[in-house]
Amino acid sequence: MSRTKSPFELAALATVAVPGLKVVAIRPPSYSDDVVSVTGIVDTRGDKWLVTCPHDTIGGLDLHSQSTVLHRLGQAYDYRKISFDVPRPAGSTVTPEGDRVLVHKDLGGRFLEESDFDDEHLLPASLGRALASLHNLSALAYTGAGLPVYDAQECRRRHVAILDEAAQSTLLPSNLWSRWEAALEDVSLWRFSTVPLHADLQLRSISVDRGSVIALSGFHGAHVGDPATDIAWVLAQASDGFLDRFREAYAMERSTPDLHLFTRAQLVSELALVRWFVHGVHAEDRDIQRDAEKMIRELADDLGDEQLVNRRPSPTALVPSSATDESAQAQEPQAHQVIHSSAHLLQDVDTYLPDDSADTAPFVDPRLLSDTDKISPISADNEALFVTSGKSYSSASDSDDVVDSDDLPTVRLEFLSDNRS
Repeated sequence: MSRTKSPFELAALATVAVPGLKVVAIRPPSYSDDVVSVTGIVDTRGDKWLVTCPHDTIGGLDLHSQSTVLHRLGQAYDYRKISFDVPRPAGSTVTPEGDRVLVHKDLGGRFLEESDFDDEHLLPASLGRALASLHNLSALAYTGAGLPVYDAQECRRRHVAILDEAAQSTLLPSNLWSRWEAALEDVSLWRFSTVPLHADLQLRSISVDRGSVIALSGFHGAHVGDPATDIAWVLAQASDGFLDRFREAYAMERSTPDLHLFTRAQLVSELALVRWFVHGVHAEDRDIQRDAEKMIRELADDLGDEQLVNRRPSPTALVPSSATDESAQAQEPQAHQVIHSSAHLLQDVDTYLPDDSADTAPFVDPRLLSDTDKISPISADNEALFVTSGKSYSSASDSDDVVDSDDLPTVRLEFLSDNRS
């Protein structure tokens, strides 16, 4: 079983991952949380590096998959198809205990802070463009890297499955059942193209400098899925003013319209509470279960009978027979009604259902909403095709990071412009 690593342990592992690297100092950032251990180091030439060690050896991407994803996204950045840089692995290793260790050059800037979400000036537009540029990439950008791939209906069925599982262990408020049932039964919400996702967004995975997003890291849960997964994290964090500018910038940058994206993002943000409860059930942790039930009751009190979508009669009910069926008057969705108390739940520690439970609902801890537990078959072809809107981005500076790609599949990149009417 993997364990947290001290800065000195990470520094020592870095010298194994990068032959010839001589560490002379430890520098910020240096932290260890439920998900990952990280430390900064300095070598004899004064170069700054970052050493990362995810704690969970079961969930998340393996070293090969993660290195492949970062390599391809790095190429997309070099070709100015995404507006942010990513870590460029200079070396990696696996400890005898199975801990994965990645070493890369420091990306510069600073980590995002909670206070940044009150800034209504440069940052919301920059973050909107960054996520839109990632979502503009073709799903084939992740092909051959061993990543999960979900279509729109699979995304919907996963939400239904987690609700069904929660209903077996607790009584969910009937007004929330009505609200969620209407959204999950609305066919129009689930007509969208799935895209490459980050899916592990948190403050420490976003590097900013002078009000602009310069890099994203922590792609441990990267997969092809609903873009609402990434947007939900922003909804749960930001102020109304921030959201207005973020939404405008994101919509302008996306090459494919997604009319109900923010409605689904609100749904994902609310269902994070249910996923947190189910995580507590699987972990047999009554404290987590009570915490989740308390937040679900508070959410029910706050929302009342408000609906995300106009409710339509349906012969198929998602509500279990044990739940009370109450009809509610449909209302227009509230675009910026965000449940900020669930923000910390949109961070994943890669806790999943055991294999024998995958038929019911591949479980994902809500704290990052990673969907890396069930991999759909994808092409073994190692060629990636990035299809974007044809927009280009200027690099803040030329990177001297070296990508060690000896063990990576050869990737042929073709950047095709989107012909929009």
